[in-house]
Amino acid sequence: MSFRDWASKLEQYLEHRVAFVGFADLESLLSKRFAGLTGGISIAVRLSDPIVDELITGPTKLYAYHYHALNRYLDHLAIEVMQLLRPSGYRFFPIPSSQVIDRKRHAGHVSHKMLATRAGLGWIGKSALLVTPDVGPRIRFVSILTDAPLPVGVPIEESQCEDCQVCVEACPVGAIKGVNWSINVNRSMLLDANRCAAFTRKNNEKYGAHVCGVCVRACPKGISKA
Repeated sequence: MSFRDWASKLEQYLEHRVAFVGFADLESLLSKRFAGLTGGISIAVRLSDPIVDELITGPTKLYAYHYHALNRYLDHLAIEVMQLLRPSGYRFFPIPSSQVIDRKRHAGHVSHKMLATRAGLGWIGKSALLVTPDVGPRIRFVSILTDAPLPVGVPIEESQCEDCQVCVEACPVGAIKGVNWSINVNRSMLLDANRCAAFTRKNNEKYGAHVCGVCVRACPKGISKA
């Protein structure tokens, strides 16, 4: 299967299933475990606006369920894409949407947000969430690593949040520090991840998911202009 054939198949398959898809050059950005997988596919689905709009001071049971449901949907999409493109002869390595493998660092196998910025889908906001120009952070991601040639996007390397402090002021535990991101700014400079995680752990006991969502709701980029 030629590159053009599998890229067309992927585009057709995802057309009515996702909000965004982007392609990234990950050369030298991944660990040795993923040697040879120099490209990434970033797939995003949009959260429900009515559900997110209820997140004034914290999560709801409906949001917790919605969060889990979208993660399962994204993981299913990644496996479907892998199966669809397997005949191309390239390798496709799906990275789970929300699997934490290092709880001390609050990290997964690969940063979905890093991959999305390299694909040009958005930037990292002051909240340490991926912010897109169209729907802000009201999205969930899954990633697929590959050795296939990709029509890569133009990486975004600086925040477009400028002087906005809405998420900083909205955070119920004061975990967001108000710093603008760039590729030289790591997460610890943006967010007190331990403070954020402590709050979401309490929410897990009540709602059944390690979620909050207040900064997702608050971001002006995601609020409908209608």
